[in-house]
Amino acid sequence: RLLHIHLPSRGPSLYPPYTIASRVQEHLRRRQLDFKDSSAYNRPTGKRPPPGPPPTLLSFTPLPTYTLGRRQTAPLEPGELARLQAPLVHYPPTTTTSVNDNHNDSDNNNKITNAVTVIPSPRGGLTTYHGPGQIVLWPVLDLRSKWHKTFTVRCYSRLLEDTTIATLSALTWPAEGSVTTHLKGFTTDDPGVWVNTAIQSGGSRSSSSSSSSSSDTTTTTDTETQSGPQIAKIAALGVHLRRHVSALGTAINVNMPGPEDLNPASNPWARIVACGLEGKTVTSIHRELEARLRSMDELRPSEEMKDGLTEQVVAREWANELSKRLLCEE
Repeated sequence: RLLHIHLPSRGPSLYPPYTIASRVQEHLRRRQLDFKDSSAYNRPTGKRPPPGPPPTLLSFTPLPTYTLGRRQTAPLEPGELARLQAPLVHYPPTTTTSVNDNHNDSDNNNKITNAVTVIPSPRGGLTTYHGPGQIVLWPVLDLRSKWHKTFTVRCYSRLLEDTTIATLSALTWPAEGSVTTHLKGFTTDDPGVWVNTAIQSGGSRSSSSSSSSSSDTTTTTDTETQSGPQIAKIAALGVHLRRHVSALGTAINVNMPGPEDLNPASNPWARIVACGLEGKTVTSIHRELEARLRSMDELRPSEEMKDGLTEQVVAREWANELSKRLLCEE
């Protein structure tokens, strides 16, 4: 049976700190490792050990946090660190928010300002962001456990990707009428899960301004000027294993700003080149589903469904898809 632990957000600005979630994850992984060190696990050959602690999924939406991967070997310059740590303005989703809305500093009715944390991470890669509008999903399990199917490292990474792709497909969004839409995710040579973006903007599309991995601004042109659809990253992937026990996992963008918002005070992606992937852009579930509906005879999503597609709903669906692939119950 898959145990799903969700760390709740108590309000628009009362998110759990990333560091607290990391401690919970480490406690769960320590239980797995302690069992592997126990006499019950290390029985004589021919005697099957008990299954040990169950596989666990930890999900949460943290306070704004930039994490530095293992490829980030040089310490950040003081100016760069200060830029990343500058307070970030967050606009909680409302029924009037759409993918084309641009916020400004004079709009104080629904504005929340949060401090930003910058911490190292044991995953590979460079700098990425976690925070409001995103759901972080960390399975803690023994890849060789008796509770479920066993996995190689490569197969486990594929498990996370397949679970995310299935979740995106399952999250249909009805419009005002009988039309529904969903997202088709896929993988590329770059890590994570991607979609063909339906969002078009006038002029050029800029990804990030500067980051600890690059100080250059990268620009790509509109979807209709590309040879094929423009793709955008909707979920990040990072894995850390210790004696086949997993940590970290995936993070899905549920309702976040996109590259059309170039203001680093309100768009966390405008401060970095996400994961060091130059020339690539990011998107979110809400932005893509709404853009797809708008492209079909100007349909709009039903407000009830728009409000109901929260980070916790996505986490619950992801847990369900993971359970099916592990061949265990949630």
